Amino acid sequence: MSSMSTQLDKEAYRQIIEGYFHAFETGDFSRVGFSSQVQFLSPISGITMNGRHDVTNFVAGVSTRVSAVKVLYISVDFPNASGVWQMTTTKGVQYTLHNYFRLDSEGMVYIWPMFDPKAVMNDPPGLLHWLRGESYYDVVAQLPKQPTGVTITKAGRIFVNFPRWIDYPWPAVGEISADGSLTPYPNKEINIWDGTPAGARDHLVCVHTLYTDRDDALWISDPASPGQKGVVEGGAKLIKVNLELNEVERVYHFDSKIAPEKSYLNKLRFANGYAFITDSNLGAIVSLDLKTEKARRLLQNHPSTKSEANMQLQIDGATYPFNPVHVDGIAIDPDLEYVYYKALTGRTLYRIKAEALSDPSLPDDAIEKLVEEVAVTEPSGGIEFDSEGNLYLTAVEEDAIKVLRPDRRLEFFARATNFTWPDTIAIGHNGDLIFTASQLHLMPAHNGGVDKRNPPYNVFRLKLKG
Repeated sequence: MSSMSTQLDKEAYRQIIEGYFHAFETGDFSRVGFSSQVQFLSPISGITMNGRHDVTNFVAGVSTRVSAVKVLYISVDFPNASGVWQMTTTKGVQYTLHNYFRLDSEGMVYIWPMFDPKAVMNDPPGLLHWLRGESYYDVVAQLPKQPTGVTITKAGRIFVNFPRWIDYPWPAVGEISADGSLTPYPNKEINIWDGTPAGARDHLVCVHTLYTDRDDALWISDPASPGQKGVVEGGAKLIKVNLELNEVERVYHFDSKIAPEKSYLNKLRFANGYAFITDSNLGAIVSLDLKTEKARRLLQNHPSTKSEANMQLQIDGATYPFNPVHVDGIAIDPDLEYVYYKALTGRTLYRIKAEALSDPSLPDDAIEKLVEEVAVTEPSGGIEFDSEGNLYLTAVEEDAIKVLRPDRRLEFFARATNFTWPDTIAIGHNGDLIFTASQLHLMPAHNGGVDKRNPPYNVFRLKLKG
């Protein structure tokens, strides 16, 4: 802890502490007077977090489950201070907290929160659930196999998919019923692949992503690379499903020029009559003209589609080895002007005008010059815009969904310990944000050959604010 003897006046410290309490209501801790040496003793767990970054991350995550704050009492006697305040959770439960502080010339250097003993005694499970975020968000379904993609239609129908990695997925694509059960979609036959190249063209080989477009058509992206070990000849494709008829309407097949053997066509979005698909294994964006079926691989030599160097993922206190995962998440703003994208093993978010990716007359070098850096964010697989221009990102290192506001502020939107590798995000017209928790980092490849995944796998629902 800091031992500096200089100090602010009592009113300045009182305002710092009050601002800290109210930040749990706003979620904005950027202006709170934390000392550069701040330490925070986590309630109940007893774990001490050190430094502004870790402390801010923890309290900002907790604040996603706080709806209101009332400050009852603050006392300052430098270098010590204390305060009593009440918070109301998003479930309407009220907790009273007694906070103890140690101060230095910068502000709060040590924070020790204690709950009202009555809350600890009366409902210890409820208190733990609130601290961890467990049971604070709706679970749409609990699935026996590892999911990646999810999407929601205008009518609220929810579809999910399961890639053929180390599990045999059945089905490859399914519709989640109101009771959480799963029905193969669009039919059983297409979900049954016999493992041969001959059957790969007309069946689902290794589906990674689903998406529902503005016309309410369901799209299925099949990179056709089981275990990501190589594209099965003739299997790489994009499938359009008519949701009214529950039938395949059109199939776009990709040859080896568009889907090379080591490619993995991942997530997709649409604008200007084109589909834009990320290749997360080789690093490129495929631009597909939906009318002519002509496709191009773009930005395949540009750093924006590549993993960033020396990336190690830190999740729940552990370091996980990952091979580079190149451009993965992709989203288009509500005006369909810009395509946003980023590598999973990377923190930089990029964008480029959609018209540049859909202009067949533009050469590669001209397209590359139009790429813009947007922000430094998180290692994330899924990104998606809401109608107000807020960009939601899966924060895989922090068991969280974050949001990048139009003014470029990056904030926690929801956080819980059971958001175990949040993967794909989908936003419905009813204000629901749906995402899968795929437990990807717990697979054997990242744990010395040991499978640490723990089924069932959750699909979560959040409500967008406002």
